[in-house]
Amino acid sequence: MIDLARLFGAHYRPSPGSVYPAIEALQAEGLIDGQAHDGKTTYRTTAAGDEALEARRDALAALELRTGARFGGADSIEPLLARFKAQLAPLSGRVDLQAVAAILERAAADIESLNGLPTTKETD
Repeated sequence: MIDLARLFGAHYRPSPGSVYPAIEALQAEGLIDGQAHDGKTTYRTTAAGDEALEARRDALAALELRTGARFGGADSIEPLLARFKAQLAPLSGRVDLQAVAAILERAAADIESLNGLPTTKETD
């Protein structure tokens, strides 16, 4: 469940005139489904909605960078990688690629070590 105040900060006040038409459009497209409970409706993405989000991963990553919001994917590294790519893409052609490769190799090894298994370099 996405809490807009959590995503965009306590000062964000969505207007019903923009939120409800967006919800209706997403439901009409089959991207979300609502479940009423205790006078409130909770919306979740459908399988089609999940596919649409996946197809727009790079755009969401760029939006996260601009707004500071974080969208889903708590159990996957993919959104983090997309955000990383969006953050560094503007540097393409302006930095030393060999230095970048070395930094990324070290970072990958550090991340691999988080699960307690041998890193790729240790198994080669």
